Amino acid sequence: MIDEITCFVNWLRRRNPQARTWRDYGYDLNQFVAIVGDKPPTAVTLQDIDNFITAQAARGLKPATINRHLAAVMSLYTFLADEHPDLVCPVLPHRHTLREPQRLPRPAPEADLQRFFAVMADARDQAMFLLMLRCGLRIAEVAGLRLSDLYLAESPPRLRVSGKNSKERVVYLSDQARQAVQTYLAERPSTTSDFLFLSYQLAGLSTTAIHKRLMRYRTAAGIHLTAHQLRHSFANDLVSADVPVTTIQNLMGHAWLVSTQTYIAANDRKVQADFYTAAQQLAGWQVEAG
Repeated sequence: MIDEITCFVNWLRRRNPQARTWRDYGYDLNQFVAIVGDKPPTAVTLQDIDNFITAQAARGLKPATINRHLAAVMSLYTFLADEHPDLVCPVLPHRHTLREPQRLPRPAPEADLQRFFAVMADARDQAMFLLMLRCGLRIAEVAGLRLSDLYLAESPPRLRVSGKNSKERVVYLSDQARQAVQTYLAERPSTTSDFLFLSYQLAGLSTTAIHKRLMRYRTAAGIHLTAHQLRHSFANDLVSADVPVTTIQNLMGHAWLVSTQTYIAANDRKVQADFYTAAQQLAGWQVEAG
C-alpha cells in the first residue's frame, strides 16, 4: 500500500503545494500502514479497520483524531477507485466512525488575554496574535500571509486570507490590529521574501514556530491559552455585539453555518434574557409546608 499512498500524496501536493493537506494525509496514512501492514488495498478488511481503531484508542488518541485518520483512508480509496472502479473501501462510517463529544467553544478570559499580551514586547509577535484575536485568523492563515495580501491603505483596511482548502476570504482590520501590523512593517527586515511574518532567517514562519512562540508567552504569563482560543474570543465578541450569524460565518471562514452556530449556542443572549426574566418571575414561589 506504500506505493499507492505515495501516488495519492503526490497528487494532493500537485493540486495544492502550499497547503498542509498532503503532509497531514501522508502522516495519517503511514500511521495506518504501521498498524495494518503494507498489504494491497484490496486485501484490507473490515477487521483490519476494527483493529486499527482499537490500536489508536489504546494509544489514547481522541475520537476526532481517529476519525480524521479514517477520513484519510477513505480519501485514499476514493482516489484509487478512479483507476479501479471495483475497489471497495473497507471503512464503513456507520460501523467505524466514532462519536465525538460536542463541546462548546471556549473563549479566553479577558484577564488571561491581558496577561498574555503584557509579556509580549516583540512587534512581530504582537501583530501575529492580534490578527488571531481581532480578526479570527487561524494559525496556518497567519503563517501563510504575504505582503501582497495587505490592503492597509484602503478604506476600510483589510487582508486577503487563504483559509482551509485554499478558500480565500476578506478579513477586515480593527484599528488595534491595523496599528499592530503597521508597527511591525516599520521594522520588518528588507528581504526578497514575500511572506509577511519572517523568521530570524528571513524566511516564512511555520505553524510550529508560531505555536512555540505562543507556548513561550503563555508560560511567561502563567496562563493556559491556545491559538484557537484567540479565534474563539473573536467570534464570541461578535456574537456579544449581535452581529448576524451569516456575517460571522464569512469572517471566520466557516464552510458550514452549523460551525458558526456553536458560538451562538455558547453565548445566546436571548436564552440568557429569557432565563433571567423567568427567574425573576419565579423568585417569589415558595414551597407549601405539607
